[in-house]
Amino acid sequence: MKTYAFELSGEHETLPRCEALALVELFSTSFRETVFLDQCLIVEAEGLDVQMLAGRLALTHRIIEVLATSDAKLEALCESVSLLDLPHKKYLVRARRIKDASPGADAVEHEVGRVLFQKGYRADLKDPEMVLRAIITTGKIVLGLEAAVTDRSSFEGRRPHLKPFFHPGVLMPRMARSLVNLTQARASERLLDPFAGTCGILIEACLIGIESVGVEVQTRMVKGALCNLHNQDCSLILGDAKRLPLKDASMDGAVLDTPYGRSAKILAASKELLIEESLRELFRVIKPGRRMVIVADRSLDAMLTDAGFEIIQKHTDRVHRSLTRHIFVAKRVGTIDMSKTSQQNTV
Repeated sequence: MKTYAFELSGEHETLPRCEALALVELFSTSFRETVFLDQCLIVEAEGLDVQMLAGRLALTHRIIEVLATSDAKLEALCESVSLLDLPHKKYLVRARRIKDASPGADAVEHEVGRVLFQKGYRADLKDPEMVLRAIITTGKIVLGLEAAVTDRSSFEGRRPHLKPFFHPGVLMPRMARSLVNLTQARASERLLDPFAGTCGILIEACLIGIESVGVEVQTRMVKGALCNLHNQDCSLILGDAKRLPLKDASMDGAVLDTPYGRSAKILAASKELLIEESLRELFRVIKPGRRMVIVADRSLDAMLTDAGFEIIQKHTDRVHRSLTRHIFVAKRVGTIDMSKTSQQNTV
């Protein structure tokens, strides 16, 4: 097994780690988490395609192949570097200090470079053949070879207000992508968003090769969202989340941002009834053992359990003073009660 460190973003306290672990589990033959430090996840994995992970991850900056881990002291770092047996290639050293961790990034870069120079290695700041990356965090320095870099800048061009059709209160692209990744859906599998809205979730799924199906109850939203889906291979249906036009066990996963806030329109007797009936339909259309990620403005523990889902993760996301999102990762377990549902037409 190789050891990898994920340099996580600080945008959320718990989601970056869980997103990375979900994809490591999906794209490796075996793995285990060894250490979780502040914005740094270290795993051992066999057969991991780090380039594929980098193309999907939203809340990770870099993946490095770990060479050494030392206490966060320059003396300990120098001792670890002196023991390294690296290929004789031109190198570049870069370090990132997490929050107020010490020592500073400049000092770490200088010391690593000094030791390597003494060992006969040569630096090249413009055209290096290998990049050494150090993460300074939580009393440790993690040093390794940079294996992959995520293209986080690509998400900026897909911010909601830059799309042809905008509606307030939607998820930002990086958040939407991370939730898609938490479902562990693979390319060519089918992912459902039964509250499709402006289709931000569907777009993020499409961009990584997942076959995306959206259902939206408002005609106005469907017409607007179709503008956002230009050149995207997504299916958008005018329909009701409480009566999904899909066959039983036809979806490999689902991500849904339920209606909440002043801009949300509830086409049901109550929000509770809307979610309750939608969960019953989601249980019907998601394949057994597969994951769903649901976002709400309240706890849904009892509703999810009653609908037949096993909650495997819970996260919170404070948006502003009056809104905290509750994010649940749940797995469909059990079998369908055929007395409560009937098979619908396929897409």
